[in-house]
Amino acid sequence: MRTDQAAVPSARFVDPHASDPDEGTLGFERLVFFSDAVFAIVITLLVLPLTAEIELPEGGRGLAGAVFERWPTVLTFVVSFLVIGQFWTAHHRTFGLIERQDQTLLWLNLVGLLTVAFLPFPAAILGARNETGDAFPVAFFAASMTLTSCALTATWLYAARSGLVRPSLGRDRIRLVTVRAAVTSVIFLLSVPAALLGLPVAIALWLGVIPLARMLVVRRLAPR
Repeated sequence: MRTDQAAVPSARFVDPHASDPDEGTLGFERLVFFSDAVFAIVITLLVLPLTAEIELPEGGRGLAGAVFERWPTVLTFVVSFLVIGQFWTAHHRTFGLIERQDQTLLWLNLVGLLTVAFLPFPAAILGARNETGDAFPVAFFAASMTLTSCALTATWLYAARSGLVRPSLGRDRIRLVTVRAAVTSVIFLLSVPAALLGLPVAIALWLGVIPLARMLVVRRLAPR
C-alpha cells in the first residue's frame, strides 16, 4: 500500500538580529544618510542659544552694544560649528573607505552619533559663561569633543581590523587613516588640560594644531 504525503518544507531558523544580506549597499547607504542627518541637526541646534532669550533695549537704543555683549555666544557658535564640521568631514571620509557593515559597526557608529548629539549642551554652557576666568566650561567642552573623536577613531579601528573596508585599500592607506585619527584624538585629549589655560589656547589646538597635524601626517605617510 502506497501512502502519498505532501512534501513539507523544512523549517529554517532566522536570526532577527542578523544583518539582511540582501540589503547590501542600500543598508550601508542608510547608515551613512542617517549619520549625515544627525550631523546636520546638531549643527542647526548650535544656533539656538543665539536666538533664545534675546532682550533688546527699548526704542532700539544701545542695540549695537547689546549685540556685541553676546560675543561669547557668537564665538562659541563659530568654534562649535567648525569643530563639528571637522568631525563630519572625518566621518564622511572614513565611511567612504568602508564597504559594508555589521551589527558591531552599527552600534559603534550610533555611540559616536550619541556623543555628537550631546555637543550642543556643553557648547551652550560655554557660550553662557559669565566669567572669562572660569575654566570648567572650556574643559567640559574639550572633554566632550574628545569623547566624540575617540568614538570615531574606535569605529574606524574596528572597521579596519574586521575587514569591512574596501579591498582596494592597501596597508599604507589604512595605516595613514589610523595614524591621522589617533593623532586627532590625542590632541583633543591634550586640549582638556590645556583648556585650564584659557579658551584661546584650546581654540588654537582645535582649529590650528589639529588641521596642521593631520596635514603633516598625510604628507609623511601618504603612499608615493
